Order: sequence, then structure tokens, then C-alpha cells
Amino acid sequence: MYTIFIKEERPDIDVIITRSMLALAAIASLFFRTDTYFIINLFAAVILLFAAIFIKLLLVKLKGNKIVLLLFSAILLFTATHVISFSIILLFYGYLAKFLKKQPIIQIEESGVTIKKLFSNVSFSWDDFSNVVLKDNLLTLDFKNNNLIQVAVNEKRTNIDERGFNEFCVRFI
Repeated sequence: MYTIFIKEERPDIDVIITRSMLALAAIASLFFRTDTYFIINLFAAVILLFAAIFIKLLLVKLKGNKIVLLLFSAILLFTATHVISFSIILLFYGYLAKFLKKQPIIQIEESGVTIKKLFSNVSFSWDDFSNVVLKDNLLTLDFKNNNLIQVAVNEKRTNIDERGFNEFCVRFI
């Protein structure tokens, strides 16, 4: 059995949504404020906006933990606004995004090929394929009905001997 992790080349939607959530938190800290703590609200809005602008740097380049960042942001937002529902929404998003970010994989077994995504699993038997080849970290699934799937393999998470894999696949086609 071979498990192949697919390299995701789409834009990182997680960073975009986190940026939006932090920007909304910054706006909320300005609008839902008390006059006695205006400096705290302004300070919180600036920090949250700064985090929203540099979220990719914080999460990707510096390898920060998104849950810790959102927890800090939720505490800062609650301190500024004294409204717990905003903080709960921020934390709920962080908790939900942790489980929804599932990397797609392809499992190749003697019984066939299974493509596992977040919400669906699609299985194919070997009779459906005219060729299955792994070459230069590019997996090609060539179907008999002239459909073709080509995916880039995540070489960091997938360590497969190309020759052994291709010999395995030729036995079933």
C-alpha cells in the first residue's frame, strides 16, 4: 500500500480567512468601546490590525501557531470591548479551522486507488486505469475513458521509491 500526500498549490485560504477575522476584530475593538478606556481600544485595534496585515509572516515564515495567535487576539479583543461573544467567535473559528484543514491524499492498494479529500472519498478499481505513473514527484492517473488526473506529490511528506511504485502499479494494469 502506498500513501501519497498531494501538494496543495491553491492559495492558502486559511491565511485569508484569519486575516479577515483579525481585521474584523480590530474594527470591533474600535466600534464597541467605552470612553473611559479609549486608549486600550485604540491599542488593541492597532495590534489586531498589525497582526492581520502580517499574518502570513507570523504563521508561514515564523512558523507561529495560529491557535495561540487567535487566543491572544481573543483575550485582547475581550479586554478592549468587554463583549465575550466576539472572543468566542474568534476561538470557535480557530478550533473549527484546525479540523477542516485536511490535506488530500491518494492511497494506492492492491484493490485499487482511493482519493481522499475533506468531504469525500472516491475509489477506483484497477480496471478503470490504462496507466498509473509516478515520475519526478508528479503522479499521473490515466483512465481508460480518456480522463487524466495529474497531481504534484508533496515530497516532504511522501517518501516513495519511484521504480518500486511504478512496478507495483504495472502488475495491476
